[in-house]
Amino acid sequence: MTSQPSTVSFQTIKNDPLKVQQYTLSNGLKLFLSVNENEPRIFTNIVVRAGSKQDPSDTTGLAHYMEHMLFKGTSKIGALDWEQEAELLEQIAALYEKHRQTDDESEREHIYKKIDHLSFEAAKLVAPNEYDKLVSSIGGKDTNAYTWVEQTVYVNDIPSNELERWMHLESERFRMMALRLFHTELETVYEEFNIGQDQDFRKVNKAIRKVLFSNHPYGTQTTIGAAKHLKNPSHRKIQEYFQTYYVPNNMGIILSGNFEPKQAVALAEQYFGTYKAKLFPPFSAEPQPALTEPVHVDVYGQQAAFVDVAWRLGGADTEDAMLAVLIKQMLYNQQAGLLDINLNQQQKVLSSQVWLWTYEDYTVLGLYSKPREGQTMEEARALLLEEVQKLREGTFDDWLIEAAIKDLKLADVKSSESNQSRVNLMTQAFIKGISWERMLNRFENWKKLKKEDIVNFARQHLKADNYVSVFKYQGEDTDVIKVDKPPITPVELKRDAVSAFAKSFLQIPVQNLVPKFADFPSKIHRAEIQKGLPFDYVYNPDNELFRLDYIFEMGRIHDRWLPIAIRYLPYLGTSKYSAAELQRAFFRLGVSFDLHTDDRRSYLTISGLDESMPEALLLMEHLLADLQADEEPLGRIISDILTRRQHVKQDRSFILKRAMANYARYGAQSPYQYRLEANVLQQASSELLIDKISNLSGFEHTIHYYGQRTQKEVQSLLEKHHRRPAHLKPIPAAASFTQLPTEKDEVLLVDFPMVQSDVMLISRGTPQFSLKEHLMSELYNEYFGYGLSSIVFQEIRESKALAYSTFAYYSSPSLQHQAHYLQAYLGTQPDKLSDAIPALNNIIQNMPLAPGQLEHARQSILRRIESEYIPDSRLYWESRAIHRLGFEHDLRADLYQHMDSTNAQQLIDFHAEHVKGRHFKYLLLGRKKDMDQSLLNKIGEVRELSLEEVFGY
Repeated sequence: MTSQPSTVSFQTIKNDPLKVQQYTLSNGLKLFLSVNENEPRIFTNIVVRAGSKQDPSDTTGLAHYMEHMLFKGTSKIGALDWEQEAELLEQIAALYEKHRQTDDESEREHIYKKIDHLSFEAAKLVAPNEYDKLVSSIGGKDTNAYTWVEQTVYVNDIPSNELERWMHLESERFRMMALRLFHTELETVYEEFNIGQDQDFRKVNKAIRKVLFSNHPYGTQTTIGAAKHLKNPSHRKIQEYFQTYYVPNNMGIILSGNFEPKQAVALAEQYFGTYKAKLFPPFSAEPQPALTEPVHVDVYGQQAAFVDVAWRLGGADTEDAMLAVLIKQMLYNQQAGLLDINLNQQQKVLSSQVWLWTYEDYTVLGLYSKPREGQTMEEARALLLEEVQKLREGTFDDWLIEAAIKDLKLADVKSSESNQSRVNLMTQAFIKGISWERMLNRFENWKKLKKEDIVNFARQHLKADNYVSVFKYQGEDTDVIKVDKPPITPVELKRDAVSAFAKSFLQIPVQNLVPKFADFPSKIHRAEIQKGLPFDYVYNPDNELFRLDYIFEMGRIHDRWLPIAIRYLPYLGTSKYSAAELQRAFFRLGVSFDLHTDDRRSYLTISGLDESMPEALLLMEHLLADLQADEEPLGRIISDILTRRQHVKQDRSFILKRAMANYARYGAQSPYQYRLEANVLQQASSELLIDKISNLSGFEHTIHYYGQRTQKEVQSLLEKHHRRPAHLKPIPAAASFTQLPTEKDEVLLVDFPMVQSDVMLISRGTPQFSLKEHLMSELYNEYFGYGLSSIVFQEIRESKALAYSTFAYYSSPSLQHQAHYLQAYLGTQPDKLSDAIPALNNIIQNMPLAPGQLEHARQSILRRIESEYIPDSRLYWESRAIHRLGFEHDLRADLYQHMDSTNAQQLIDFHAEHVKGRHFKYLLLGRKKDMDQSLLNKIGEVRELSLEEVFGY
C-alpha cells in the first residue's frame, strides 16, 4: 500500500456541510473529495472538461465515439499481443482515412471489406471487455460513462478497500487509447443515432438549440453527431482529440464515500502524478445574436403533443444561472409554484413544468406544457407565458421566494445522504467552472434577494419577445434520417483470455471487507396504537429530515375507484382552506404531502423538515377529515385520465414494458387492464370519491415514521391526532389474476411506426418464490445476462454488433406466491432481426461457459455484498419487501454464503433445470412491413395484436 503523506494542504470552505477537500496535483489534475462514512463504498467520477462542444465541425460525434472506446482497453488492458495488434490497428486506421476521402460507393464498400477482415483478425488478439471485468472483480458497480456538450464523465461505484486498485486500473485506462473492436462499436453508435430518431424530446431540444445557439456548437452540432460524419469516422482525429483534451490539467477525480483523503491524494500522486500537463486550445465562440422577436418552430413525432418555450441566459458562473435555479423553483416545485397552482392545480393544461439547461457558456430556462383535450397549442403556450408575465409584473406572493429557497435547501440536505449526489454536485461545479465556494454560497446569495430583484431579472431576461417556442405535434416526421449498417463479420471473442496486466492486477493483495447484514429488529421498533394499527419507528441518525407514512395494503386490484380518489384528493379543499392554500401551507412548512397508489398498496406520506412534522400532521389529518366536494375539477380529472390513456398508446416504452408485457404474462385478464371503463368513469361523483378517501383510515393500516423524534413522542402525537374508528375494518379481498404458463413459442406483434424494433422475450418459470432460484439467478444474471461483460452483451453487441441494447434477466417475484420469469431484450434495427433473434436464442439455450469470466462474476457479487450496507433510511422498506417473500432476515446473508461456495457445475445445473428448453413469448414492437415475416413464422405462431387488445381500451 502507498504510504500516507504527512502533510497535505487541502483547500476547504468553512461551514461546508459536505466537507469537500480540494487538492491539485503538480500536473494540474484536480481532486474533489467528500468523506461519507455511512457505508464502505466510494462513488467515483473521472471528469474530462471536453465534450461535443470541442468536436471538430467536420467530424461531429467524435467525443461520444471516444467515450465508447475508453472501455476497450489499452496496450496493456485487454491486450494479448499488442505488438501484432498495433500493426493491424494502424492498417485499419489508414483504411478509415482512405474510406473518408473516397466518394465512389463501390470503392468505399471494397475498403470497408478490408477493414472488416483486418478487424476480425485483430479481435483474435484481444481479451474482450477486460476493463469491465476487472472493475467488476473488485466489486465495482454502476460502471458507465456519458458525454455531453462540454464534458465526458466516467463513472464507477467501488468498495472503499479497493481505492488503490481502482486508481491503478484507471491510470492505465487513461494512459492511452487502443481503438480496438472499433467497427462493431461503431454499429452501436449507429443504433444510438437511430434510436434518437424515435425520441420526440430529442427533436424538440435540437430545434431549441438551433435557434438559441445559431453560431455556437451548442446549436450547430449534436453530441451524437451528424449522420454523414458517423458514416465517415477517423481514427486519426479521435486520437488527436484524446491527446489534446485528455490531459491532467483538464481532468478531475471526484470521490465521495468512506476513505481517508490524504491517502487518496497519495494514490493520485502515485498513479496519475506522472501524467504530463499540456496546453490545450481554449474554447471560443462568437456571441450569439440577440432575439428581438419570438421565434417559432414546429416538430412532428409519434408521442403526444406538447409545447416548449425557452429563453437564453448567461453561463453557469454568472448571476443569470444562479437566479434561474431559484426562478425555476418559484415557477414549478410540484407543490406551490406559479405553474403548480395556476395551471396544474386549476387544470388549465394537462400538465406543465419547468426545465433548466446550465452550461459553461449559456443557460436556458424552459417551460413545458401538454395541452388538454380540445386545447390548441397556442392556448397552452399563452398560459405558460402568462405565468412568466406575473414574474415581470411582480404579481406573486412575497413568501414564495423564501419558501422556494427552503425547498431547495431541503433537496440539498436529502441529496447529501447519497455519495452519487455529492459527486454529481462537485462534478457540475468542476465542469462549469464554478468555484466550490460560490456553489456553497448560493443559498446565502438567494436569501439576500428581494422581490424587485426577481422582477427586474424577469423584465430584463424573460421578455415577451426574446424566446423560442416549439410545438411538438403528433404526426409523421418526414425528416427522419436512418444510418444503415455496413456488412460486418462477427468477430471471435476469447471470453476466457486474460492479459498480462489483468493477471498481475488480480494478484494484488487486498484485505476483504467483512459483510454487514441488516439487523431489522434492532433498528425497526414496533408498537401498536390499537388493534389493526401497528406503528413502526426507525430513528434517523443523519439529519433533520423526517418521513411519516400511512400504509394501506389496498390498491387498485382491491378497489378500482381508489386510484381515482387518490388523484382527486389534491384538487380538494376543506371548510378552512382551498386546495391551493393547502398546497401553499405544506410548502411553507418545508413539507411535501404525497399520495400514491399501485396495484396492491396505497400510501399517504408527509416528509420534510422534522421541526414541521406536528403541524404537517395536523394539516394532513384536517384535510382527510374535512374534505369538501367540488364537482368542477372532477370532470376535468376524468377527461384527463381518458386523454392520458390515449397518450400512452403512442409511447413505445410504455407499450412494450407495460401493456405488451402484462398481456404476455396474464393475457387480457391482467392487473394492468383491471381499470374502470370510460363510461363507468364518467359516472364518478364527488360523494363517491370523498367517501373512498375519508373511509381509508377506517381500514387496518400501518404507520411508519423515520426521523429524529423519539418513538414515544411520535406515538403520542399519532394517538392524539390520527383520526380513526375504535374498530378498524379488515382489508377487502383483492381481484385475482393468473400468471399464464409459457407452454409454446409464439410471437405477439404490435405494428407501430418507429425506426427501431423492440423485441422482448418473456417466459414464466417456477410459479412461486424459490430462495434457491433467487440465489442462483444472481450469478446467472451477473455472468450471463446483464452488464457490459455479460455473455449476452459480448455476443450480441461486441461480437456481432446486432443491437445497441440487449440483456437477459432471470427475475424473482416481489410476492411469495408469484412466479419467477426469464426475460430478454433486443433493441435493434428491423433488418438485423433475422440475425439478432436466432443469435440471442442460441446463447440462451446453449449458454457458453467461460470459467474465468464466471469466477469474475462470482467474485463481483461477493465484493459488492461485503461493501453494501442497507442505510437506515431504507431499512424499513427492505424489511417489508423481504417479509412479502415470506422471510424476516436480510437475504443478502443467504446470498453471500451461497456465492462463497458456488461453482461452475451449479450454474450449469441451474441452466439445465431452469433455462434450457424453455418456451418464450416474443413481443415485437415496430413496423410490420420492415420485419421478415418468414423469420417470425419460424419462431412460432404469430399473433398480431392491436393497441386496443394489449391496452384493453
